[in-house]
Amino acid sequence: MRFVNTAAWRLRQAAEERLPTPAALLDWLDENGVRISNDPAELTPGRGGHLQRAQAVYGSAIALRETIYELLVAQIRKIPPADDHVQAFNRFLQHRPAALLEWQGGKFGWNASEPGVFIFCTPIAVSAAELMTGPQAGRVKQCQDDRGCGWLFVDGSRAQNRRWCSMGDCGNRAKASRHYARVRGTRDGR
Repeated sequence: MRFVNTAAWRLRQAAEERLPTPAALLDWLDENGVRISNDPAELTPGRGGHLQRAQAVYGSAIALRETIYELLVAQIRKIPPADDHVQAFNRFLQHRPAALLEWQGGKFGWNASEPGVFIFCTPIAVSAAELMTGPQAGRVKQCQDDRGCGWLFVDGSRAQNRRWCSMGDCGNRAKASRHYARVRGTRDGR
């Protein structure tokens, strides 16, 4: 879910891209414990990598993110997803790299014989598939913020009535706005 939410304000005319470059993507992957290759620098221009390869990897990762988003939104709305989204998603699941799990520096990582987009997209795709087919599938919701947040979240509330991605952000804004409108309405009505 964190990967899908790297695009913010999705319901506005222009979403805010939180991963604007290949370097930002690689930093995000590293911060979130997704190992990309034995030498992540080879995928980043300016870090020893090739510009074309880095752009191709970046484009594929963003395409995966958008595909996962569209599939989850279809599931939330209980409508059939577009066939091309399902096919694109399945390509990430089918093209798993020849990789072995190995212990590296205090944590598990993939030791890929061939680095590239699938080495880090596959774990993300598998995680998304598990969410879509697992026990929490019906708990995935979209933020109902009226300013256009659009983030997705898993509703862990007992009553299953959570409306916002975060009470600290969108929920607080919505409640404060309603309170302000009530107070203003009371003052104007006197």
